[in-house]
Amino acid sequence: MPNIYYNHYVMAESQAITVSEEKMAELERLLADFCNQTNTVWALLTTLTGQLLAQCGFVYSFDVLTITALACGIFNSTMELARIVGEEKFSQFLQEGKNYSIYYTSVGNDYLLVSLFDDRTLAGVVKVSSDVFSKEVKKIIKEGL
Repeated sequence: MPNIYYNHYVMAESQAITVSEEKMAELERLLADFCNQTNTVWALLTTLTGQLLAQCGFVYSFDVLTITALACGIFNSTMELARIVGEEKFSQFLQEGKNYSIYYTSVGNDYLLVSLFDDRTLAGVVKVSSDVFSKEVKKIIKEGL
């Protein structure tokens, strides 16, 4: 019988976070500014465990909760790939398609910004604006949600 090795990962117990109305308004304003500056189709800010914090630009043709869950799964899988190849983490990455591209970037250690954009926007603009957005969100998180 062949030896089969299993990797067992213990995930930290995820707890829902509570965000004050004031902090929520700040996060939503920052995300709206990000969307306006980058001309993205939509963007979302979520925890790495999939708790949606803020969204911008979604319309009825997109299921935001499904997208949030899938985006977190993709990002977390990529973090495991980084670990396997000897990197601490891949903090950002881009998926390019024919009509749309998705840009992912970690915000601190526990949050994720995901944005969808089309050919009206350059990936570099999204990257730079994501960095600015992340710095501002980190300040809000440091002050406490």
